[in-house]
Amino acid sequence: MATYIDLEMSSCLSEIDRLHATIMELQKIKMELKDEQEVKTNQAEPNMAVMKKWIESVIGERKNAKKAKILYDSLTEDTSLKKRQYVWNLKTVYYNNRLDKWMSPNPEPLFHIQKHKAPDAPSQFMIDFIEATHNLFQIQQKKIDELETKLQQIKN
Repeated sequence: MATYIDLEMSSCLSEIDRLHATIMELQKIKMELKDEQEVKTNQAEPNMAVMKKWIESVIGERKNAKKAKILYDSLTEDTSLKKRQYVWNLKTVYYNNRLDKWMSPNPEPLFHIQKHKAPDAPSQFMIDFIEATHNLFQIQQKKIDELETKLQQIKN
């Protein structure tokens, strides 16, 4: 009987040690997420980076579409076969036959995910954009509050 109790106690103690290790790991992850959120809500740069990344990707694709159109328009009878194939591949990527227009291929959904079960589900970009905008407003409000306090101190 005493051996059974000793085994149960040993089992429970090892379970407590395992749970303690899990708790420590989860606390570490929680602190990392808290620090990340702190940076997002106290600094403008990470929030502006969300918008900048999207703008650069859109502008980059538009530039690529313009370059592809220029290359396509510059084709002549004397153009080499290799260059013709390259330009034709660009055309298949950047030219939309249905719209008869040069444009970036398959733009990422901005506001809604159309093929989602609920078509009003926001895209990841929209979620990031709203969070970044919200964080920027919070940062501005903190600065306004600081300025108001300093103004009150100066008045008194």
